[in-house]
Amino acid sequence: MRYFDAIRRCDSIREAARQLHVAASAVNRQLLKLEAEVGTPLFERLASGLALTAAGEVFARHVIGVM
Repeated sequence: MRYFDAIRRCDSIREAARQLHVAASAVNRQLLKLEAEVGTPLFERLASGLALTAAGEVFARHVIGVM
């Protein structure tokens, strides 16, 4: 959830990884794993970065409440 929240705040896997002090590939792997567990994409991949999908917005509200 920490990685998801960082990606949500940064709109970027690379920037989230920089702030978390981990490799971008590790953040991406965890996001893909989370999306597989949830069964739907949580972010729309855009040329300008990432944007939450409708499911991502619902999940983000849960994460914000938990954190």
